[in-house]
Amino acid sequence: MTGDRSSDPEAHSAKPSVSVDAVYAALAARRTQFDNLLWQVPVLSLTAQAFLFTIALSDGGTKYSRSVACLLSMVTSFLTVQIFTRHRQAEITDAQWLAEFEASSSDGIDIVHGTTWQARRNRQPADAGAFEPLRYLPGFRTWAWGLSTFGVAAFLTLVITWAAPHWLR
Repeated sequence: MTGDRSSDPEAHSAKPSVSVDAVYAALAARRTQFDNLLWQVPVLSLTAQAFLFTIALSDGGTKYSRSVACLLSMVTSFLTVQIFTRHRQAEITDAQWLAEFEASSSDGIDIVHGTTWQARRNRQPADAGAFEPLRYLPGFRTWAWGLSTFGVAAFLTLVITWAAPHWLR
């Protein structure tokens, strides 16, 4: 034999033994990782945007350097919101799977993921003083629109660069 196990019936029937607890723990860890990535993206994007707008709005910038900075800012805005959305999608998918698993569990465990947890969180006061009303804004959508405004600002700066450059002096 040459080591080919394709004709060996035991090679196909042996499945690794995986416990339900291990699957749950792995999915919970992955959901947490997606949640972490979800909020790291805006921080990195804001850093890039600050750098690009420093170039675009600097006194000594040429039309071309401003244009390149603005175009990169628009691309960065688009890519940020796109990956932000994908991370959100993955995090929600895992949270819903975990919630369904918790609901169907015969162990009587609490549902600590998905919409059940979201409803519980939303009932809880944020103890944020004057900022308390902000808790009613949907975090993801608010941030996605906020990040998109950088692309709009870059587009407007690009138009001003070519149509009314004296405004940037």
